[in-house]
Amino acid sequence: MSDDSGGQSGNSTRLFSAIQSFWNKFSAKLKKVRKGLPVKILFFLIGFYCATAFATVIGQTGDWDILSAGLAVAIVEGIGALMYRASFAFLGRIRNMITMFNYWKAGLTLGLFLDSFKYEMDELLDSCNPFNFEINIFTGLW
Repeated sequence: MSDDSGGQSGNSTRLFSAIQSFWNKFSAKLKKVRKGLPVKILFFLIGFYCATAFATVIGQTGDWDILSAGLAVAIVEGIGALMYRASFAFLGRIRNMITMFNYWKAGLTLGLFLDSFKYEMDELLDSCNPFNFEINIFTGLW
């Protein structure tokens, strides 16, 4: 005997209700993510570009490395502190701007991380280049 005799319709099973609830929550989150997606991607790419420019400028002079790294860490931590601390009353009005700067921060961090491998990969790829070989036909003459 089952106790679900009342309200029998074709689509009122628990599995269907769970799937429908999951789909409704998923579509609501997807709509929320899609809101402002081009601006979010733009800020992420601007952050990536800033990381490349930052690493290039810092690479020109070796004496500013420590100060610039400290400045980059302070900026990243400051944006993170503003993003994840919602207890301030004035942050409610500028929440969208802080969110956009968080995407810029993510692009900056990823760009600096990927830029750190640039010189190592260049050296690695140069050593195993199949088109970089020397032919010396005069070895027996000298």
